[in-house]
Amino acid sequence: MKIVIDSNIFVSSFFWGGNPRKIFDRVIDGLDELYITDEILKEILDVMSRKKFDLELQKAIDYVNIIDQYSFKVVSKDNSENISRDKDDNKIISCGINGKVDCIISGDNDLLILKEYSGIRIMSPKEYLGSL
Repeated sequence: MKIVIDSNIFVSSFFWGGNPRKIFDRVIDGLDELYITDEILKEILDVMSRKKFDLELQKAIDYVNIIDQYSFKVVSKDNSENISRDKDDNKIISCGINGKVDCIISGDNDLLILKEYSGIRIMSPKEYLGSL
């Protein structure tokens, strides 16, 4: 399946495992195709570099590089349309549209409330894994 994974899921995968890790493992195992933008990768690095996580910058960079290695890069296109209640989430939807993905996986209620946009299902990690 062609998917976009929201930044919060990557962070959860790295620090806590669980369903977010299972989803990223599916990408590594070649079961899903991950689509991503440089903007999303930057956001992951920015979040993981926050003091509250107490993580060495190089470890965060290494993790982002691993994500990048297993991803199909989508070129960010200006999406002036506000789709999500939180305009910062529009980059996730834009990546999904431009990558022609099947599903966006997120833990963000501002995205999850949409359930679907432009033929792309928007699901929590638990919902996604349950749908397989």
